[in-house]
Amino acid sequence: MSKKIGRNDPCPCGSGKKYKHCCLGRSKVVTENQTTIKQTTINQVASKSERPEISRLAIMRFKQRLQDKPEGWEQIGKQIGKQIEQYSDHKDINFKEFILESWSLNKVKKMSTLEIIEKLESMNIDFEIERFKEQAQNYISAIQLAEDHYYTQNFQAEGEDEDFIWLAIIELWNRIIPEKYNMEMIDDLIQDGYDDIENRNYRDGMEKWEKAWNMITSIVPSHIKSVTDADKFIPILTQSIFNWCQDFQIGLADAALEDSSFHLKRIKYCQDFCRIFPNSDDSIIKNMLRAEAESYAELGGMEIAKKLLGIN
Repeated sequence: MSKKIGRNDPCPCGSGKKYKHCCLGRSKVVTENQTTIKQTTINQVASKSERPEISRLAIMRFKQRLQDKPEGWEQIGKQIGKQIEQYSDHKDINFKEFILESWSLNKVKKMSTLEIIEKLESMNIDFEIERFKEQAQNYISAIQLAEDHYYTQNFQAEGEDEDFIWLAIIELWNRIIPEKYNMEMIDDLIQDGYDDIENRNYRDGMEKWEKAWNMITSIVPSHIKSVTDADKFIPILTQSIFNWCQDFQIGLADAALEDSSFHLKRIKYCQDFCRIFPNSDDSIIKNMLRAEAESYAELGGMEIAKKLLGIN
């Protein structure tokens, strides 16, 4: 029997976050997700033709955390490294070197725009800024744009260089058309917000999450009335909107312990959620109403709080 995972325990997916801020509540068992992440990384070594079972973003963030936090190697790296060694054709692979040499968004960010474009051109990728702007108008995901317009070209890439293409398109989108929101921007803000919360920097974390929420509501069509359907519309996020939207109201409550003005932000957010996604799961709607009532009560609005909770 597997050991039960506590809400405050490190998430077994390897993200470095607490279980409650990561995989808790996802549709798949987290241990299965962990295996999928590990196996996908291994499969990328064994065969680049196999498409990952989870999003590119989730894999990239997994690699990025191992690059940024060496202490993660002891817990995660050795276990995956042993699995890689089981592939007879790849016994010479050093897992730590493989991860450190892999492309990441942080590495691409250190390059100038000209260097990124020149790198793409060296891979036989035809990239032109004005054409890119036109292409992006029909997309809400840089990764999907890369799949449709750049991976379909007769590119030349060896090993991990293939990943440079989609990472480059994400970064170029951020630099060339930052005013056009996409899924990857939302994912960055959500994950950066979780990092702030882990460091108890609630003010900055909530500011990022407010921006992420505004992006989500601007991208998701008005006919989508449930957060579950919103997740289907924006499927590549590292964290599901279903989970994150509830963490948002909890984060606002934590921030309000230091600054009561966050109760007003929490009230507005809960009201907006129920208005925009009224057909969401009843449990989420009730949680939002309860959270709104709690904040009203903290601000002295007991009568409004009682009305929200159906108390006479």
